[in-house]
Amino acid sequence: MSNKDISKEELTKKRTPSELHSWLNRRIEQIGSTDEGLEDLRLHRGLAKQLMEEVYPLALFGCRKFGNNDQILMQPIIGNQNYDAVVTDLRTKPASQSYVEITQSHEGENDYLRMVALHKHGYVFKYGTVSKTGTQKTGLEVSVQAEAVEVAKVAKNELGRILDALKRKAGKDYPANTSLIIIFDDTLHFQEVVDSAKLDNFVNTHILTLDLKFSTLYLVGQKNVFREFSISKGA
Repeated sequence: MSNKDISKEELTKKRTPSELHSWLNRRIEQIGSTDEGLEDLRLHRGLAKQLMEEVYPLALFGCRKFGNNDQILMQPIIGNQNYDAVVTDLRTKPASQSYVEITQSHEGENDYLRMVALHKHGYVFKYGTVSKTGTQKTGLEVSVQAEAVEVAKVAKNELGRILDALKRKAGKDYPANTSLIIIFDDTLHFQEVVDSAKLDNFVNTHILTLDLKFSTLYLVGQKNVFREFSISKGA
């Protein structure tokens, strides 16, 4: 199965947090069962891009924020609007709506190149220096060096990528009652160095001073970190 089997209608269907998480896991397993589909997922091709960059973070957020609450409906939105999802809360009368913007901490092109190397060789070094030759048209060759990296540097680099992700959103206008989700790589190495208190201090010192026009900031780790911060000026 490839990502071509996903329709926009299926991707943007309203679901409870548990429904969204179950559907996402099932779809990723189905698509990744073929070499073509696995390549689509890794390289974020077609609707697999929205699946991995928007629906995946939204599903993690939903499970950690709302658990199995069936009075919450989450709907990914595809398009050029300045939010990525709508959350409907049926617990209030009348039901209330809020918006979610989603972004990632990342290395830019290096993230893509690591996935190219992973798909070609079946393995990749997570922190090694990335180099490339050629292009997609002439033949892209990627190499990733096997390098040992200090745990403290891994954590420092990830915090820097989180800050860069926030800076890309600073100064932009969003609808009232819009939250921002930042998904990041909370590896064991990261968590060894940065506990909740240190992460909160980093956010309060370096992030909440930015011109962020959101109501709430959520830091959502790919493993288990989940932190919530109120941004009063975005309310």
